[in-house]
Amino acid sequence: MTFGNRPAGQAPRNAGLESGTRSARAPRNRTTLSSSTAMRASEQSAATARTGGHRSPRGALTCETPAAVVPGVVCLLATALIAQSAPADPGAKGAATELAAAETAGSQLLFDYDFEEALEHYAAVSERFPEHPTGPYNIATTIWTRLAQRSNGMRGSSLRNDRFFSQQGRPEAAPEEEAAFREHIEEAYRRGERLLERDPGDVVALYYLGATEALESGWAVIVDRAWFRAARQIRRGVGRHRRVQELDPGFRDAYAVPGAYDYGIATLPRPLRWLAFLFGVRGDREAGLEAVRITADEGRRARWGGLWTHALLMQREEREDDALVAIRRLNRQFPKNPDFVLDEVSILTALGDFEAARELAELVLERREADYGNYRLALPGLAEARLGEALLFAERWEEAEAAFSRGLAAHPNPEVRAILHFRRGNARDGAGKRGTALTDYGRVVRGDADKVLGEWAEDLRRAPWPEAAPEGSLPGRRAE
Repeated sequence: MTFGNRPAGQAPRNAGLESGTRSARAPRNRTTLSSSTAMRASEQSAATARTGGHRSPRGALTCETPAAVVPGVVCLLATALIAQSAPADPGAKGAATELAAAETAGSQLLFDYDFEEALEHYAAVSERFPEHPTGPYNIATTIWTRLAQRSNGMRGSSLRNDRFFSQQGRPEAAPEEEAAFREHIEEAYRRGERLLERDPGDVVALYYLGATEALESGWAVIVDRAWFRAARQIRRGVGRHRRVQELDPGFRDAYAVPGAYDYGIATLPRPLRWLAFLFGVRGDREAGLEAVRITADEGRRARWGGLWTHALLMQREEREDDALVAIRRLNRQFPKNPDFVLDEVSILTALGDFEAARELAELVLERREADYGNYRLALPGLAEARLGEALLFAERWEEAEAAFSRGLAAHPNPEVRAILHFRRGNARDGAGKRGTALTDYGRVVRGDADKVLGEWAEDLRRAPWPEAAPEGSLPGRRAE
C-alpha cells in the first residue's frame, strides 16, 4: 500500500538534497522500547523536574558563533510541527480516510496532554500503516512534547522574548525515554526515505522528512543544548518543506516551518543577522508571519501546531489582541490543556485586563484542585505566579504577595521559584516593605536560575520597584 503522493500530472524528478536520502549519520543503539516503558520513564523524569531537579547547559551561546541564530528559531519550528493532524477529506476513500481520521484523533490526545493515550494511539497507527511515517513520527513528537512541557517550553510567555534560553534548568530525559525518541525518529526517517526512493516527487514523504528533521532539532535544543547540530537539522528541514511548496503550492502544512525560520532569522539582533547573512542565511519578517498564518488557517496536518506558533509570534510582535484570538481558539479545541489557559492569563495581563486575568488564573487553580483534565501537569507554582502578577499590576500588593508565597510553598522548580521571588519582591516594594523585598531579590541573584531575572533583581537592589522597574518587567500596555 502506497501512501505518498505528488501533484496530479507531476512527473517524478530528482529533487536534489531536499528530496534525497539524508546525509550519513553515525549509527545509534536502537534499543527497542515499548510506549508504556517510555511513559514510565517520562513519569519518573517529570517527578524529578517538578521537585526542582535540573542540570546546567553544556555550553554557552555567544554571538561569535553561527549557532547564535538557533535557539529562538528552533523552538518556533518545533511548535509549528506538533500534532500533525489531518482532518478527513469527505471525498477521500479507504485507507487515506482512515489514516486522516486516526491522525485527527491523535492530535486531540496530544494537545490535550493525554500523553499515555497518545502514545498508545500512535503505536496502533504505526502498526496499522507500517509504510507511513506518521506513526513513529508522532510517537517521537509525544515524547518531545512531554519533555518540553515540564521544562516550561510549552508556554508562549517563556518564549516570547527568548526568556526560556536565559534559564539554567532543562528537562532530564531518562535513558529509556531518549532511546524511545531516537528509535522512533529513525523509523520515521526510514519510512519517509523508502517512500522517496519510490518517487522523488512524493510531497508527503518530503513533508514528513522535513518535519522529522525539525523535531529532532527541537530535541537538540531543549534537551541537549546542541546548537550546531540543531542548526544543521533546521536547515535541512526547512529545505525539504520549501521543496514541497515548489512541487505543490497547495500543500499548506509545509508553510509554517519555513515561515517560522524566516521570521526567526529576520528578528535576530542586527549583529547576529549580519553573521547569519555571512553564512548564507536570510530571513523575512512579514513573509514569515504570513506563511505561519497560512498553515494556521488553511493547513491540515499541522493546523494546530501552526496556530500555536501564530499565537507565540503575535506575543513576540506585541500584537496581544491577535494572540488572544489564537490562544482562545486553542483553548476551545483543547480544554484539558492547562498551558494554553495560562498563556491566555499572560496575554490578558499584557493587555492590561488585570481583572479578567485574575479570574482566569483563579479558574486554573480551581480546576487543578478538582483534578480537571490534565491541569495537574501545570508546573507547581506557575498558576500562583500568573495570579500574583494580575494582582501585582492592579496594585493589590498584599493579595499579590500572598499568591506568590503560596506558589513558593508548592515547591516549584528553580525557574518558577525565581519568578515567584522576583515578583514577591515587587509586591513588597509596592507595599513599602523594602527590607523583605531586598531579601527576595537577593534570593533571585544567588539562585542563578534565570539570568534575565538575576539582572533585573540586581537593578532593583539599588532602587525600588515600580519606580525603577527594569525595561520588560511591566506588562506591554501598562508600560506604554
